[in-house]
Amino acid sequence: MNFFLLISFIIICLLIVALERKCYVPFIKWIFIIPFVWIVSIRSMKVPDTEMYLEYFDLDHSDFFNFSLSTFEVGFQFFTKITKFFISDRFTFFLGLIAFINLIIIWFSTNRISKLYQKEQFNSDSISVFEGENRFFSNCSFSILPLTLYVCFFGLYFNTIVLRVGMTLSLVVLASSIAVKNKKNVLDYALIISILVLGYFFHSTAVFGFLIILILLSDFKFSKKNYLWIWFIIGIIYFTNFSTWLANSVFSFMLTLNEVTVLATKLSSYEGNVTQEIEGVSMKFMFFWIMSFFLIFYSINSKIYFKYLNVYLIGLLIFGLFRSILLIERVTDYFLLFSFVCFYLFLIMQKPLKFWLYFIPIVSVQLVFVLRITN
Repeated sequence: MNFFLLISFIIICLLIVALERKCYVPFIKWIFIIPFVWIVSIRSMKVPDTEMYLEYFDLDHSDFFNFSLSTFEVGFQFFTKITKFFISDRFTFFLGLIAFINLIIIWFSTNRISKLYQKEQFNSDSISVFEGENRFFSNCSFSILPLTLYVCFFGLYFNTIVLRVGMTLSLVVLASSIAVKNKKNVLDYALIISILVLGYFFHSTAVFGFLIILILLSDFKFSKKNYLWIWFIIGIIYFTNFSTWLANSVFSFMLTLNEVTVLATKLSSYEGNVTQEIEGVSMKFMFFWIMSFFLIFYSINSKIYFKYLNVYLIGLLIFGLFRSILLIERVTDYFLLFSFVCFYLFLIMQKPLKFWLYFIPIVSVQLVFVLRITN
């Protein structure tokens, strides 16, 4: 990707976030979405998987009922057929459209979550601390902040390399914004199931989305002390690396099951053998593990916040238990994606100094991670 364009874009986003913290600017999301879509759509063929998607896009997709030309899921193939019908062979338009759809879904979802969170905070004691200082309570419509937190790692990764997974995960985030509602009716549950099923037709790993929604639907919440113990145990599990035998045994068992074998093969096709071992310490794990300490230690009195934090911590636990599996990050990404929601809910409650002390490192470190992959 164009390093200069991307860094310039992120710096401008930081400046706009400073403005957005002080006042509401209507339609400001387009200042973010349009440039990002353009940067993603003109990326170099050197970005991993871009050439593969070009070869796929160049196939004859004129037959709307023929899905045998590619091993990609039928939902993604059908999306490609419809897209090519309107834009012909313009590959950059295709890449841009995927990024545009993902960002709109993420923006819409975080906006829903913000409103639910604001309503919850109005009914708690938190409002008395920030009234008159925190714009979130007068107008919870933030756009640039959540989009920047999404894009600085997962958004870039999902919109430039693993496109099908990216579309699926956007739908999982959308389903989560319904799942965290305090009072849900039959229509809400039907929408959640429909969205997840749609996601499955874009990538079969959407089955993990069902597990995430079950976690969000539950109401379990521990004390701060117990959460810190969980955090500590996750670290012990990861750094002692005693889970090598467990990881290989679990995946060997999975390969004996037909449906899960298909999923395991799908996952392993990205990185190699399913049970290949890796050594060393993952800086990605270190970052998310350390940040989870701050999210716990300075936690907010919010059911919504803890629901997303539970998903985040379960992702870290899976990472620790199966660190010896090369493809495990493909699984944990489903859970750790929701770190951007936790960061968002955490940051909007901070006063200026703390906000910037957390926000800049969160964006910078994740950006370094993703640039090592995309460039």
